[in-house]
Amino acid sequence: MAWLEVALAWTIGAFILGTAVWSLGRFGESQSLVSQAGQSPLLGARVRSWYLSYIDVVVELCASLRMQPIHLSFGQLALSFVVAIAIAQGMLFTGGWLLLVTGTLDIIDGRLARRTNGASLRGAFLDSVIDRYADSLGYVGLAVYFRDSWVLWIALLAMIGSLLVSYARARAEGLGQTCKVGLLQRPERYVILGFGCMFSVLLSRMLAPVTAVSPTALLVVVLVILAVLVNFTAIQRAVHVWRVLGGAREF
Repeated sequence: MAWLEVALAWTIGAFILGTAVWSLGRFGESQSLVSQAGQSPLLGARVRSWYLSYIDVVVELCASLRMQPIHLSFGQLALSFVVAIAIAQGMLFTGGWLLLVTGTLDIIDGRLARRTNGASLRGAFLDSVIDRYADSLGYVGLAVYFRDSWVLWIALLAMIGSLLVSYARARAEGLGQTCKVGLLQRPERYVILGFGCMFSVLLSRMLAPVTAVSPTALLVVVLVILAVLVNFTAIQRAVHVWRVLGGAREF
């Protein structure tokens, strides 16, 4: 059984790598999306546009099935609870790829709303509330899983930073300013944490014949980096908004 797990881990790793290499061929096919994809220091416009070229196929399918954005939003919320439970139970690989699906649903519902002219203020508000729950539940699962370890505090710190990143933007927009700056936006957080969970387990299984590596070894490193970067991003946004507002407001 141990060797079967090793073989399966290498197969999955090769599949992920092979899919990534094969997908590189589509970089040149998504030029029309580059200008509207947006970018960040970690995920440039070309990477985002390449990803959106796949996402838009799903968006068109959802539109043809007459699905509403709110259906996807509640699906995202429900799946976020599944992610939290899976991770809390130690099913890190399952929780990781489900987290990536959750992040994808977050993108699809917004694009579906624009595709079907279904965007509304109520829908935007509901989507923001659900996003906050989805943002937090993965970290809640990690906190439960690491409840007897110092890593618990890292998971909580990462959760606080993630919420502050979103809050800084929302508060800035409430004051009439935009705030899309920062190193780690929500898509990047989903990607880093999702793949962190998955590859932490894969690495442990792949190296099992050579050396014993904990299934959480890589995940702990990823969590530490994530906790630092999300809080750095929150500070980036706070400084940006402070400067934009001119520091005139008194506390």
